[in-house]
Amino acid sequence: MAEENNQKPVVTYPCLWGYKVIGAEEESLRGAVKHCMDTCLNPNSGDREFELGISRSSKGGKYISLSLNLTVQDEAERDAIYTALTNRPEIVMVI
Repeated sequence: MAEENNQKPVVTYPCLWGYKVIGAEEESLRGAVKHCMDTCLNPNSGDREFELGISRSSKGGKYISLSLNLTVQDEAERDAIYTALTNRPEIVMVI
């Protein structure tokens, strides 16, 4: 197995990829994700859709997580989306 030898797993692109985006307020999270998608998705790959839905809320209701699912074209695009999401002040954590 790749993980036993500390090697990166092999990913064949394009592929479906999912992110969990965690923050305090749903609408600001949605806006931050939309902004990232507008700036990160490769415009040469055509008009692309993504799914964004509520994953869950914390027990005390302080945080909410959204599931972001889309087809990424390559590793560079996948990493660019992750970096853009983590750099948004509305987003506390990306998994």
